[in-house]
Amino acid sequence: MLERLAPAEVLKAATCLTPDVLEIRGPSRLSGAVTLEGCKLASVTMMAAALLTDDEVVLRRCPDLLDQRVLGECLSRLGGTAAWSADRVHLRCAGIEAGADLPAELIGAVHGTIYLLPALLARNGVARIARSRGGCDIGVRPISNLADILRALGAKVRLGETIEARAPAGGLVGKRLRLDYGEQNNKFISGATKAAILAGVTARGETIIEGAYWRHPIVQLCGLLRAMGAEIEGDGTRCIRIRGVPTLHGADFSLDSDRLVLGTYVAAAAVGGGPIRCTPASLSLLEVEAGAFRRMGMSLDEDDGSVVASFAGRPRPAALTTETIDTDLGPMFAVLMTLAAGRSSLEDVVWERRFRYAGALRRMGGDNACSARMLNVTGVPALRAARVHAHDLRAAAALILAAIAATGTTRLAGAAHLARGYENLPKVLNMLGADIRTVWRDAR
Repeated sequence: MLERLAPAEVLKAATCLTPDVLEIRGPSRLSGAVTLEGCKLASVTMMAAALLTDDEVVLRRCPDLLDQRVLGECLSRLGGTAAWSADRVHLRCAGIEAGADLPAELIGAVHGTIYLLPALLARNGVARIARSRGGCDIGVRPISNLADILRALGAKVRLGETIEARAPAGGLVGKRLRLDYGEQNNKFISGATKAAILAGVTARGETIIEGAYWRHPIVQLCGLLRAMGAEIEGDGTRCIRIRGVPTLHGADFSLDSDRLVLGTYVAAAAVGGGPIRCTPASLSLLEVEAGAFRRMGMSLDEDDGSVVASFAGRPRPAALTTETIDTDLGPMFAVLMTLAAGRSSLEDVVWERRFRYAGALRRMGGDNACSARMLNVTGVPALRAARVHAHDLRAAAALILAAIAATGTTRLAGAAHLARGYENLPKVLNMLGADIRTVWRDAR
């Protein structure tokens, strides 16, 4: 567990192993085996779910990332404990104080702290936390959708720099909820679905979530809550049904592998040839993305609890949209499109500033143009090294892959973003054959 430090020191301690500047010499041939960490997005909400019981909750294969460290420190400051041991975290929230305040600097460091709000509300009937603007700067992160869910379940919610929520005297009450946010549904329904689940599992009566988010992190969250005694059906579909129970108990739960980390290493095989064996994994984790990789020429196979990815030649062009593929894997596909033999396009309907990496790819010799939410790419036969900057987590990973394919030494600033999504990505890529050197300070 992190020591009780000032918020700035907590964040520094959590990111100390990730340098902000890397030098990547390419091109490199990549092959070998990777052990995947557990799902980041699921574990963040699972750590908030530990607030729903006084018993111990153990999360096995929990990734040790900035978000998880910040959530653990938040639980500790509220009166609970978060103890790390090997690849698991032990959470106990019996000592949680209803009136405890968390430093705004800590809450604002990562986006996942927002899920403390519905969990604290369900536990104590009242919640008060600073508004978080953490996470990658890729677009507006809505909070009104989460507030609407809590209001629908009976809470009074006041939005400001501090978010305050209070349940009625008898507690939250289940309701039929319809999540219909139009064209930006993926941005809105993910957080709204998580909030509805966290608040609904102990609400009186039945909560039905229509138009729910369906991807794997939701299935994982519901799996943990069922292990804690919750009554949930329909996760993985667009309609989730919850029958509220008065109390939950502890659980010992193992997370599935992170699908976004798996997708990143599959893309690494595309730029480095492979084969790369990712364990434990199945192609079901990648849902529609596996089909997109194959259409671009990837060889993907399942073998004894592993996914094996390999590639030969140039990628084939493709037209993709984040209405189907995960927006967080869009930058990886953009690198493949940059090297493809032909014209490709990538539409992002979720985040309005997702394509900030496009300029870096152009500096490396790529040919692309952004128009509103569309990235149009004409593939080039090779990339060249350049000095580039990553503005967000997935852009940092994608630009490392581009540098592995490029000729010369690329200097990448902004690599500290990786601390929020990957355990030692540069080190693992070096084990696969990459040539990545840490700089720690940007001497430009």
